Amino acid sequence: MHAPVQQNTFLGALCLLGEILFSFAIASAVKILEPQVGIFVVLFCRYLFCLPLLFAYGLKTRGRQLMQIRNTRVLILRIICGFLGLLMWFLAVAYIDLSLATALSQTMPIFITVLAALILGEHVGLHRIGAVSLGFAGVLILLFPISAELSFWGVTFAFLGAFFAALMFIFLRILGQSDAVISSSLWYNLTGLLLAAVLCWLSDFSWSAFSTSATTNVWQALILVGVLASFQQILLAQSHAFAKASVLAPVHYATIPIGIIVGVMFFEEVIGVKFLMGTGIILMANYFILSRERAQTV
Repeated sequence: MHAPVQQNTFLGALCLLGEILFSFAIASAVKILEPQVGIFVVLFCRYLFCLPLLFAYGLKTRGRQLMQIRNTRVLILRIICGFLGLLMWFLAVAYIDLSLATALSQTMPIFITVLAALILGEHVGLHRIGAVSLGFAGVLILLFPISAELSFWGVTFAFLGAFFAALMFIFLRILGQSDAVISSSLWYNLTGLLLAAVLCWLSDFSWSAFSTSATTNVWQALILVGVLASFQQILLAQSHAFAKASVLAPVHYATIPIGIIVGVMFFEEVIGVKFLMGTGIILMANYFILSRERAQTV
């Protein structure tokens, strides 16, 4: 048995901020690699190269109980939604600006509110209904009028990514009542590796041809994506060990300015007034949702 981790809000917030930074590093690598390497290959390498560190961390924290899972049915749902959410996020980053993909990903708390009511039977009052409506109004401002340069599929992938991520967090909330985060994470990554391999096979991808043509820099980038993904998951688990999710929630607001900075500095993305207005309204809706959750837990 391991002693419980002492609560420390500062360390929890620091771990979560690190997780966010690593997630943007991965997204940037996906955007850079995508013209040379297919998304399915990047996805496969992400799962493959993240496993060694996760196993090492899991053995240190869980020992012989590393792969023990009680709620198998919910784990399966978590795996499916997590895999689809990550795949959709990678596709969104490849098709549209990183800043826009990040802004649309912030609809996840809105989806969580709706799905929690439908799946968990949580009560949703008028304040939350208003916040959800406000959030989708922000999305409309963000996207319309649709410009010729905006990819329909990129936006669709971004919304699907937020939707599946919201479902994943709902199932993680249930799974966390019976099972360790690292154990469910390892099952998720192992299954994700197999699913990504199947996608590569279905797309007629040739590993022999790729290994011959891929440069050293490409291989280094693919390995880095996996290593960063392992640190990302470890930091996320540690952040929730140090502090409650409700306390850490405001840290997620940092994703918008970080996404804008990365998009402008590294990918020469242009940020307009419409983008700022729509994003601001989405963040305001998330703030109202968070406020109501805090009020109910006090």
